Amino acid sequence: MTCTGVCQGWIKHATLINNCYPTSPEETRPKSSELSYLVFYAKSKPAKLTKCGVYLEKRVVTDIRKKRKQDTEISLQIIKSLLEECKKDLNLFSKNVVKIIASSLSTNDIDLVARAASVFIVFCADHDGSTIGVDTEFTIIYENLIERFANYATYKYEADQNLERRYRSIGLYVLQGVVTSSALHATDAIIQLQYIVPAILHNLTDDLETLQKIDNESVDEKHSMPQSRRFSINNTIISIEDNTHLAYDCLKQLFIVSNTDSDLQCSLKPVFKFLEDNDIWWPNSFAISLALVILSSIQRQCRHILVSEIIRRLDSLPDNSSLSKKITFIEMLISILTSDLTIVGLSVLEVLDCLLSHLLSSLKNGDIKFEQISINFKGSNIMTEKAQDLETMIVQRLITCIGGLVTHIYYAKQISDIVEHIIKHLNLQTDPETKQDNNGSFIAEGIPLNILRKTLLRCLSIVIQTNKKAEKRSSEMSICKVPVEVFHNTIGLCMDEDLDVRIMYAQILSTFLDNVDSSKESKETDSVQITYFNQPAIHFLNTLHLSLYQYALLENSKPADNVALLFILRSLLLRFRADQVIRGIPVLFKLQSEAKDEKLNNFARQRAIASVITLYFYNIAQVLGITELQQYVEMVQKERVEKCQWSTYINVIPSENNLDNVDLSASFEDEDKNNQTLQPVNIWLDRQTIVSILCKHKEILDFDDTNVEEKLMTEWKPEEGFNEVKNEARRIRSSRIFEADKLKLVVTHPKPTMMNLENSSDDLPPKVKTDNFKETLAVQLMNDSSEHETSVASDRESGYMVPIGNNKKNKRKNKPKNEASAFLSTIDPKAASTTSLVNPPYRQS
Repeated sequence: MTCTGVCQGWIKHATLINNCYPTSPEETRPKSSELSYLVFYAKSKPAKLTKCGVYLEKRVVTDIRKKRKQDTEISLQIIKSLLEECKKDLNLFSKNVVKIIASSLSTNDIDLVARAASVFIVFCADHDGSTIGVDTEFTIIYENLIERFANYATYKYEADQNLERRYRSIGLYVLQGVVTSSALHATDAIIQLQYIVPAILHNLTDDLETLQKIDNESVDEKHSMPQSRRFSINNTIISIEDNTHLAYDCLKQLFIVSNTDSDLQCSLKPVFKFLEDNDIWWPNSFAISLALVILSSIQRQCRHILVSEIIRRLDSLPDNSSLSKKITFIEMLISILTSDLTIVGLSVLEVLDCLLSHLLSSLKNGDIKFEQISINFKGSNIMTEKAQDLETMIVQRLITCIGGLVTHIYYAKQISDIVEHIIKHLNLQTDPETKQDNNGSFIAEGIPLNILRKTLLRCLSIVIQTNKKAEKRSSEMSICKVPVEVFHNTIGLCMDEDLDVRIMYAQILSTFLDNVDSSKESKETDSVQITYFNQPAIHFLNTLHLSLYQYALLENSKPADNVALLFILRSLLLRFRADQVIRGIPVLFKLQSEAKDEKLNNFARQRAIASVITLYFYNIAQVLGITELQQYVEMVQKERVEKCQWSTYINVIPSENNLDNVDLSASFEDEDKNNQTLQPVNIWLDRQTIVSILCKHKEILDFDDTNVEEKLMTEWKPEEGFNEVKNEARRIRSSRIFEADKLKLVVTHPKPTMMNLENSSDDLPPKVKTDNFKETLAVQLMNDSSEHETSVASDRESGYMVPIGNNKKNKRKNKPKNEASAFLSTIDPKAASTTSLVNPPYRQS
C-alpha cells in the first residue's frame, strides 16, 4: 500500500507502520513480521514512540474521514500491540492513544467501537494515572472516554435488542477495566465514579430482585475476589444475564480496589446518589441487597466506613423526609449488622447511641401502635404505606437493629456496655417534678414513661436473646460474659405501676439469669459457684430477694405477676443453684407466713402465692435432683388440688406456665366470682421437713457445710434485709464492679451507687505519687486483704457462706500477693535515677 499524504519524506517510523497494513482487502490483521519489527523498533528506541503515536493518530483521523474502516481497524490493532509491549513507556504516547480511541468512537460503528474498547481496556490495565490531573488535555479526553463508555453501558435501542445488549456489554467491559486500573484512585476519582457507578447499577435495576438472586447464587464464592471477564470482539450474541453478571462483577471489583477510607467514601457517594435520583427506597429490597454486596467486597478494615456513611445519612435526614428512605437506611444497617461478616473498627456504642436517638425521636413524634411492634430479623409484616404504620415499623426495625449489635462480639465488655447504655435511658429515678399527661402518666424526654420503658425493654430483650443464641453457637473462649450486677439498678422495675412493664422486665431478667447451661453447671458446680459468687453478685441477689418479697405483696398485683415471680425464682435457681437455695428459702417461708396469716387482701392472692412457693420447691427438687423433696412437694400439691386450694392461674405442671401467653387482663377478683368451690389454703409446706431433706443433699453441703440447717431455719425479716442491702452497697466500691480489669495508678473517689444511702467521703484513698508509690501500693494490698476478710466475716455473721474452694486453690490465690510483696521489697525510692520525666534535671537541686 502506497504512503498517504501524512507520510512526509518516508521517515523510518512511518515506513515501518505503513508496512504493517495488508494489501489484500480480505486480510483483517496487520502483517505479523512487519508488526513484530515495528514493536522491536519501538522497544529499542522508546523516544520514537511519541512519533509513532502522532503518525498513527493522523492516519486514523484521515482513514475515518475517508471511511476506510479496514485501515482504521488495522491501526487500532497496531496501537494495541504497541501498548502491550511498551508498557513502561506508555506515557510517551498515551495522549495519542486516547485521541485515536475517541476518533474511532465518533464513527458510531459497532465493530470499530468494539475494537476501540479492546484497546482502551489494555490501556487502562497499564496506565498508572500519573498524567491525570497533570496534563489537562489528556485528562479531559480520558474522562470523556469514560463518560462515553458509561453511556454505552446504559444504551437503549428498542428496535434492536441484540444491538442494545452488545453496546451495554462493550461499555461494561470497559468500565471493568477502568475500575481495576491503578489510575482510578491515582487522583481524585469522584469525576470518573460519577459516570461509572450509575452505569453499573443501571444494569442491576432492570429487575430489582436480580441483585439479590445473583448474590445468593454466588454465596459460596463471595469471600473470594471475582475473576475479571475477558472481552472478545467476536462475541456478538449477548444475553441480559451476561450483562447483569458482568455488572455484578464490576460492582464487586470497584469496592475491592477501594482499599482506603477516602477511596471507599468516594465510591459510596455515587451509590447513594443513584438511589436518590432513581427513588429506589423501601419497600424495594434493592438497597438492602446492594449494601450486602458492597459489604462482602470491602476489605475487613474498611467495612466500618459503610456503616458510618449509612448512619451519617440517616442522621442528616430532615424531619419532613420520606419515611421510606428512613426505613431503607435502617434495613441496610440491620442486614449489615446481622450478616456473617465482622466489621473491624465498628464503634458499637456510637452506633447504639445513634439508633437510640432515632428510636426516642420516633416515639416522641409519631403515633406508635405499640401492640404491633414485634421483634425479628427477617422483616416486618407491616406493608402498608400509612404514616402511622410506617412510624410503628420504624420503631420495630430500630429495635431489631439494636439487637443486631450483639450478633458479633468485638471486645470483652460489649454486651455489658450495650445493656448499661440502654438502662441509662429507662429513667429509673423519676423526678418528683416530672410532667404528667392527661392520663396521669409520667412524661420523660417528651414520651410517656410507660411507653418509653416498654420500648427500651424490647431493646434489652432482643439484646439478651441474641446474646443467648450466640453463646450456644460460640466456643467457651469467645463467650461474652455479662455480670449480674449490670441489672442491679433495674430491679425496681418489678414494682412498676404498669403491668406490661413488670411482665416484660420479668421476662428479660429470667432470660438473662437463665443464660447458663444447667447440665453443664451440674457437672462443674464448684467452678460455676465461684465464678458467680462475688461481692457485687451477693449484693444483687440480696437486693433482688428484698424486691421480690415486696413484688409478691404488691397491692395492685395481677395473676400474671405471680407467674412472673415464679419465672424469676426459677431463673435465680438455675443461675446460683445452692447459693440461691440457702439465701432464698428464708424469704420464701416468710412469704408463706404472710399468706398463712391472711395478710393478703383476698384468698385468691393467697392461693396464688402458696402455689408459686410450692412450684418453686418443686423446681429445687428438679434442678438439684432431690427425689425425696419432689415426692413431698407432689404430695402437698395433690392434696391442695383435691381440696380446691390451688390457684386457677398457676398451672400444676411448672413447664406449662408461660409468660409469653399469660393473660394480662385476668384479676384475682374474677377467680373468686367464677369459682365458688375454691377454698382458702390451709395445707402448707412444712419447713422442718424441707430443711431436713435439703441438709442431706451433697451439693448444698459441699457449698456450705457450716450450720446449714440453722441458716435455712433463720427467720428472715424485711427490715433486716433492707439494712443488709444498704450495708453491702456501702462496702462495694464502683471500681470493683466496673473497673476490675483496668490497671490504675491514680485512684479517684467512686460515685455513689443507687443503694449507697450514706456518705462515704471518709473512704477516700490517698493520692498516689511517684515518691510514695511503694508505700501506697503496699497499703492498698493490705486494705484489699483486710476488706476481703471483713466482707467474708460479715457475710458469715449474716448467715451466708462465701465459698473459697479447696486448699490448693487457696495456695494459688495467695501466691500473687507473695510475689507482689517480694517485688515491693526490692523497690528503693531513694536509689532511683535522679533524672526522670516527672522531675526533669532543671528542676532538681
